[in-house]
Amino acid sequence: MKKVYFTILTVGLAFSGISQKVDKSVIIANKKLANAGYVSPKPTTTPLKAGGDVVWSDDFSTPSNWVIDNDGQVSTATDAYGWDIGATEQSWWTSSVINSTSDGNFAELNNGRPSATTQALDVQYTLTTASPIDVNALSGGSNNYILEFQQYGARFYEAQEVYISVDNINWTLVGSNNDIEMLTADGGEAYANPTVKTINLSGFIPGGTNSLWIRFSWTSEFPTSTNANVWVAYGWMIDDVRILEAYPNEFKVSTVFTGDIVNNWDYYSIPTAQAIEKRVGVIISNEGGTAQTKAVSIDITSGGTSVFSGTTPSVSYAPGVVDTVWFDTGFTPTATGLYTVTATLPADDLPTNNSASENFVITNYLYGHNHPLGTGRFAFSQEAEIGIGNIYEAQADQLLKGIDVAFATGTTGGIFLDVFLYEMVSASVQDPSNNIVADLSIQLPTAVNTSTFTTLVFPSPYTMEAGKTYYAIVRTSQTATEKMRVKSSLKGDADFSTVIYGPFGTGGGVNNFLGWDAAAAVSLNFDPVLSINSANTPVSFGTIFPNPTTDETTINYSLANATDVAVVVVDVTGRVMYTAANENKTAGEHSLTVDASAFASGVYHVNVITPESTVTTKFIKR
Repeated sequence: MKKVYFTILTVGLAFSGISQKVDKSVIIANKKLANAGYVSPKPTTTPLKAGGDVVWSDDFSTPSNWVIDNDGQVSTATDAYGWDIGATEQSWWTSSVINSTSDGNFAELNNGRPSATTQALDVQYTLTTASPIDVNALSGGSNNYILEFQQYGARFYEAQEVYISVDNINWTLVGSNNDIEMLTADGGEAYANPTVKTINLSGFIPGGTNSLWIRFSWTSEFPTSTNANVWVAYGWMIDDVRILEAYPNEFKVSTVFTGDIVNNWDYYSIPTAQAIEKRVGVIISNEGGTAQTKAVSIDITSGGTSVFSGTTPSVSYAPGVVDTVWFDTGFTPTATGLYTVTATLPADDLPTNNSASENFVITNYLYGHNHPLGTGRFAFSQEAEIGIGNIYEAQADQLLKGIDVAFATGTTGGIFLDVFLYEMVSASVQDPSNNIVADLSIQLPTAVNTSTFTTLVFPSPYTMEAGKTYYAIVRTSQTATEKMRVKSSLKGDADFSTVIYGPFGTGGGVNNFLGWDAAAAVSLNFDPVLSINSANTPVSFGTIFPNPTTDETTINYSLANATDVAVVVVDVTGRVMYTAANENKTAGEHSLTVDASAFASGVYHVNVITPESTVTTKFIKR
């Protein structure tokens, strides 16, 4: 694989690329459906046909049909722990019960209240069928089944999982709610009330099996953590559990990728100069009970007109298998506009899920991973230097003028930002030999625009070179009162190209992390009309090398005219670390070597001061 991924798993520092440290008051504020006054209509039972018959069901009207293990926790008058079967709601976050088909009793999972920090830690709560289900006797022994249930709730840093067993001893994980976005202060939603969940059990159950147990399990996504925040449960309600015979021929298309997320990077907006042949990926699952061979039709349209059509090679899928088909289309888009990639399977027993689409945009000058923006944002609580950005690979030489950033609500007006473009010299964003090739220091206006993108223009343009990989990142020194928030995409970041900077490591090059599942709204802007330094600019910077440095670094700059010049190096707090006395310099190129060996690791600003202006660049001390 071309890419190297870095994921932070240390609880308290980062969780899923959405929020590093979750404030309990923020969780309380996300009771989105508690008083919404809306309940979705009850689901209707789809008329069943051959291969879709219900062979077993339970609606919790008889609680003794289930065995509850609440890991020694006992509910109190104010706090509910573990599973409970009944007709009343007990959670802290909503007053609604699950709007299931059967009404009446349902199963509900809770784990204390975050407002009072009463969550139980180091627990696993399970809800298991009390008796084995004789699936052979009910269905005739096909061993190809669909597990279906209705659910309501939301997901925090939780493992909401479903297991099966054929001996009530050994358990196999068959499904979870990890495919549903987390509900945090920065985005996500509660589940629709109710949501119908289906899990294909075909292939999990050995032939000839006549006993099947079902288990619903809850624990933290980080089960060894002692951080109470990652043991928060909004609540998980379940009802109307059913086992259906699998359809003989039932496939589903769930996801379409418009770029190669394995060997390359998947972009939403692509400048014409950076457009390459489209490689399409399609996630397909065999939801039926028999092995099938399938090919996928790929169609790309723009402005309602088909610009490409093709068919993938046929692939055989066993029951229950989920796989991704990759298809080299040979098509390179050249015209600007919105393109739609649609993947379609042949009609089968349930043709309503045989097609899915995804969009991308060919632009004149913008290069971005983010789809249209949603409600999510990147927000960090650390009072330290933090940063957010994305990886970009240059397919052709192109002159970069600036960075576009969508700041989110909560960004403090007037804060100072540093914008870096790094050239990656290896596959790792953490490599200390990565070079800063463009940078900018700015102060945001008092009123930050959070309704659209803000363009941050580099003092001098930089030619990104074909075949090289870069990452652009916006950083600030965050305090208790000065925060930076950046919006994220309506959709996730399938290629995990988002880069986060923060105080996560212990020195060296370990503070940049790649591999987050949300796309940051930080894009490249190649628009030639953006202003740059002109010949009349008194001072312009050349290279700073080495950058980062471990001891000395040489700063190159040029003067348009002879003038008095002073150079001052300060740290991020404004403390003066180095001063070159004011003296008259001739027009032309100049250089200055700064000994930073005694400097602490961090970012340092270089101010070149003339009677006409002060210009600033920066370097990093490792």
